[in-house]
Amino acid sequence: MTRILLILAVTLAGFGPIRADDAEVEAWAKEKCVRYERAWNRAKDFIGLEGVSAEFIKGNEKFIADGCSSGADVCPHSPKEIELANALTMAAMNFGTASSFLPFICRQR
Repeated sequence: MTRILLILAVTLAGFGPIRADDAEVEAWAKEKCVRYERAWNRAKDFIGLEGVSAEFIKGNEKFIADGCSSGADVCPHSPKEIELANALTMAAMNFGTASSFLPFICRQR
């Protein structure tokens, strides 16, 4: 009986959850950031920056400079900022990121 349980345990050990290795996760994180930067540059050119605060621009550029890993800290206020945030959200979702990747959040003050 012990032998059967041991064989069963060894056999089932190979059926655990599949996890991406660290290199794959890191490569995808870098790729998402490259795609976000590309979307940011295109959105700035297409939508424009008139009516966009320096704080909004700096927040996005800091997010990109930090490898898109500095967390959410950009709050769109003006209609133009909301338009940019919406365009960036759609672009990010289209290239396969979760909405939690994006830097947008508005905290109460």
